[in-house]
Amino acid sequence: MYTDETWFQREMDTMFRPAWHFAGLASSVSEPGAFMTLRLLDEPLLIVRGDDGEVRAFRNSCRHRGAPVTDQPSGTCRGLRCPYHSWTYSLEGVLKHAPGLEGYGRDELAGLGKDLLQVPCGVREGLIFVHLGDPASAPTLDAYLGNYVSTVAAPHRTAEMVAVQEREYVLDSNWKLYVEVDMETLHTKHIHRGSIGEQPVTMSESEGNWIGVYHESPHTPALHPGERDRGFPHVEGLSGKAARGTHFSILLPGFFLVTAQDVMWWIHKIPDSATRTRVRVGYSFPASTLEREDFDEVSKHYYKRLNQVVEEDDWITEYQQKGLNASTPGCYVPEEHVVHRLDNWILDQVLHVG
Repeated sequence: MYTDETWFQREMDTMFRPAWHFAGLASSVSEPGAFMTLRLLDEPLLIVRGDDGEVRAFRNSCRHRGAPVTDQPSGTCRGLRCPYHSWTYSLEGVLKHAPGLEGYGRDELAGLGKDLLQVPCGVREGLIFVHLGDPASAPTLDAYLGNYVSTVAAPHRTAEMVAVQEREYVLDSNWKLYVEVDMETLHTKHIHRGSIGEQPVTMSESEGNWIGVYHESPHTPALHPGERDRGFPHVEGLSGKAARGTHFSILLPGFFLVTAQDVMWWIHKIPDSATRTRVRVGYSFPASTLEREDFDEVSKHYYKRLNQVVEEDDWITEYQQKGLNASTPGCYVPEEHVVHRLDNWILDQVLHVG
């Protein structure tokens, strides 16, 4: 299940295509004309905020000859123009100008069926999600997320978060290894001895397609032990458990989102093959924190600790993958009960159980 391409294709068909996937923060496309591009499940996507204020997702492929409408990771524009033949679309994806079709007026162009192909998209508490499977059989976004928004996102005020660092890279490991390592604390005493240390957690009560654990502490987990009283103040207006600790959540199948009292970060795992995983990492703070005079100085300590933990998990998942071709079935110990639940969910989807 960690090396076989046939099993991997079944995971893509039964889990990844039918899922809603995180695309980015709404604050990254805050004004009309703001856009960002990304690739999910090998699909080039373009996320843009329209003149009407709505966030939409399109396949980043011109309807003329298929070239990307833009290859810029982000930016602002008044319209969407393909660099190949200058076919131009409105911010809502409607074809407005098409060299080679000069005989058609704007209204006629809009009726040719050559508008940008739209992808189902939704925004919940500042988090943008897209669906890349069959729209006819897709669950609604709210049904997919279940009680995640009310339990985690809204209490942590994720809509106020602004991305300050993002990067993407590929690991030589199966995607499940990286998701599993997010959901257990047994390894933190060994792999993260100097960066996390002991981090007791309890299981979150989840409904829908997410699994999470909760760590109660007045101190941020996003700084090194010994520095956790030197961070930014808590986000104003946090409520319930959000005010008392941190949620570590997997929005299934592969989006890991950590919402602390002062910071939010994610490690998104998108499989390229059975043994290669594309990883998208992002760090974000509330807009009010970015306005602080000491932001540049204090944030360096967050980046140092967050980068260290990500690099440690990168290393151990690639290291683990090296032994799996020759391995016999392993086991779960009691401290890995959340991993056991996660893996059973995966089996249920792939084998269509339940």
